[in-house]
Amino acid sequence: MAQRSEKTVLFLCTGNYYRSRFAEVLFNSVAGKMGLPWRGSSRGLALERGVNNVGPMAASAIKALEAMGVRAVDAITRMPAQVTTDDLERADRIVALKQDEHLPLLQDRFPAWAEKVEFWHVDDAPKVLGLIEQEVMGLVARLLGGGQPPENQPSETALASPPVKQPAKKPVTLKVGRETAGRRGKGVTTVFDVPLDDNGLKELAATLKQRCGTGGTVKDGRIEIQGDQRERIVAELERLGYKVKRVGG
Repeated sequence: MAQRSEKTVLFLCTGNYYRSRFAEVLFNSVAGKMGLPWRGSSRGLALERGVNNVGPMAASAIKALEAMGVRAVDAITRMPAQVTTDDLERADRIVALKQDEHLPLLQDRFPAWAEKVEFWHVDDAPKVLGLIEQEVMGLVARLLGGGQPPENQPSETALASPPVKQPAKKPVTLKVGRETAGRRGKGVTTVFDVPLDDNGLKELAATLKQRCGTGGTVKDGRIEIQGDQRERIVAELERLGYKVKRVGG
């Protein structure tokens, strides 16, 4: 059977030193664990603005990745790179980390691509790595499910006009519970309402089984992990960027 060809997602920020580099390395780690046929790269839109950047990558981003058990020597030791038209053309998907900051740069330097980019809303500030982690996990979930990127507002007209306030969409919340009925006293911890396809559920189940050191399965669109693992599973899902709610007793 022929292997699926690998697709690429390109992460953009201003200096390719902090936000986009963290997103690239984390995405590749998660995608690899999930068996997702995508590979991340990153570039900067205006490297000349990073006058205070020292070395190849922000030390705080490297430290955060190491704390998560993510190591990618080649990715964290290369110097920041300026994006080119070739980079944009090769990417199957492009994400800019901050719309207000990066849309004007795209419109000025790469106007043909301004409307082809998915924009996040991550400021160039300390303590935003947790937000990037959530965005990366959301992107992985959409790619696993074959979903489309969220709508952006890239046009100059849209930026110049007062934004129309839309009703807030209710975020997807994973539910974690426990079942013992009909199991001869051997209960299981259940995870359901997960926005992943069957392959994604199996990958997430494998991760949870590994973290809990026990068995489990995927059945009828939900994950079952042996034993009462609710506390550990809630903590692990939240670490992965999911919003979680405990249900039942």
